[in-house]
Amino acid sequence: MLFSHHFGIERANGEIWFDPILDSDTDLFIDPFLIFKQPIAPFETAHDEIIRFFNRAFDLAARSGGRRASPLYERLLRVLSFPEPREICLGYTESGTSGSGSGRGFSTVIAAGILESIARGIVDVTHFEEIGLLHEGIAQDRISDITANILKPQLVAYTQEVASRHGIECQRLPLRNAEFDPNRMRWMDGYPVLPKNPFSGRAALLVPRIFLRQLPTINKDDFWDYLWENEAETMRAEFGDEVKSNVPKSQVVSIAKKYQFLPRQYIDWVEGRPQPTPYDLDDDPRGVYRWDSATALYTAAHPLAFAQPVNHAQFIQVVDDMVHQFRHYVEQDRGWELLWNDDGTSRRERAVQNLFRGIVKHYCRANSIVFSREVDTGRGAVDFEFATGYSERVHLEVKLIRSTQFWHGLRQQLPAYLQAAELTDGYYLAVGYREQDFKKVTEVQEIVREVSQATDTKLHYVVVDATRKTPASKA
Repeated sequence: MLFSHHFGIERANGEIWFDPILDSDTDLFIDPFLIFKQPIAPFETAHDEIIRFFNRAFDLAARSGGRRASPLYERLLRVLSFPEPREICLGYTESGTSGSGSGRGFSTVIAAGILESIARGIVDVTHFEEIGLLHEGIAQDRISDITANILKPQLVAYTQEVASRHGIECQRLPLRNAEFDPNRMRWMDGYPVLPKNPFSGRAALLVPRIFLRQLPTINKDDFWDYLWENEAETMRAEFGDEVKSNVPKSQVVSIAKKYQFLPRQYIDWVEGRPQPTPYDLDDDPRGVYRWDSATALYTAAHPLAFAQPVNHAQFIQVVDDMVHQFRHYVEQDRGWELLWNDDGTSRRERAVQNLFRGIVKHYCRANSIVFSREVDTGRGAVDFEFATGYSERVHLEVKLIRSTQFWHGLRQQLPAYLQAAELTDGYYLAVGYREQDFKKVTEVQEIVREVSQATDTKLHYVVVDATRKTPASKA
C-alpha cells in the first residue's frame, strides 16, 4: 500500500517526494551524488555534512592506527554503525521492510576501506563512495544506508514539512541514529514527531524522488567501464589481450588499489560528465514500483473470497486459484503491459516476481493466508511461500522460459527446496515473452511428471503468456 493511499492524500503537481510502498521495500537507493548535484531544501548542505562526517572518521581511523585493541578503533566502529534505515522502505528486502540491517560486521568493512584509503595516501574524501572502490564489501545498498543515516535530521524535517502540508496525523516515534553528535563522536537516538507506518509500526520517512536510482552514480561497474574506455594502456598492461567480459569484476578493487590515482581521476571525470538522471518512477523500466498500485486496483475489482481451508487439498486449491488469477490478470486484463518497456524490450524476472507478489499479497491478506518472499529453505531461497501454519505450506518459483536456468530450476532447484523444507507441493510459474519461448516447453508436462516421481514431490506447472497483445479493435 502506498503512503498516499494509506493517509488518504493526493500529491499536487510539482511535489517531488517519493510515495513509498509501506509494506514492501522498493528496489531503489539514495544516490549521494544526486544530492551533490541538485541540493534542495532542507538538503542544501547535505553533501558537505556527509563529507565532514567521513573526514572525522578518517581522522579517528588514522589516530587508531588500525589497531583493533585501541579504544580509538572501537570508537571508530561505533561511529561507522549504520543500521538499515527501515523507515524509508527502500532496498532489496522483498518480504516487507525488515531488511538485514548493518551491524558490527559492516562497521568493520567500512573501517577497513577507510584504513586502506589512508594507507594509499587518501586522507580525506570528496565523495565517500570512493571508499567502496577500494573494498568489495561496500555495495549500493550500503551506500544508500550510510547516506540515509547521516541525513536523518534532514529526512525528518522533509517528512514533517510534507506531513504538515497535507494534514497527516503524526506521533512521537523511536528513531535509531536520529542524529550524530560530532562533539562526542556518537550517534543519538530520538523520538521525532512523524507519520506511522501501519505495517511495521515504525516511523515513515520520505525521500525526494530526484535522489533515487538503481545504482549510485559512482559505483564499481561504472568505474570498470571507465577503465576499459579511458585507460586502455593500463588495462592491456594488466590483462594483455583479454576482453573486458573475460576479466572477473573482482579485479576492480585490485586495480583501484594498485593505481591509486585512478579512483580520483574517475571521480573527476564523473563530476564533469552530464548530470545523472534519477530513476523514472512513472515509466518504471525495471518494474520495481508501479506493480503495487496496479495490482491493488485489479484485486479490488476482482475479489476472491476463500473458505478457510481445513485440509491439504483445500489449501492447494486456494493457492491454485490465486496463481490462475495472476495468469488471468497478465493474459486477459492487460497485466502484461507492466512487463514490457515502451521500446519493445521485455522486463527482467524480478518485474514478474513483483507483479505476482502484488496480486497474491492482496488476496492473502484478505483471506488470512501467510505469504512470504525469499524464504530460506536451507538449500537456498525459494521465491515465494504460502502457509496457513507449519504443516500447510507450498513453495512457488517464478522463472522466465528464456532463462538459461529454466530447466535447472524445474529439475533440481524447486525439488531441492521442497525436500529441504519437508514439503510435497511446489508450483513452477513459467512466463514467456515471445512465441518461440513456448516452443521450448512443449514437452514440459512429461518432464514435470518424471521429476515429481523421481523426487517424490508433486509439482504444479503453470504457463503464463506475457506476449504483447494487439487490442481487439486493431486486430
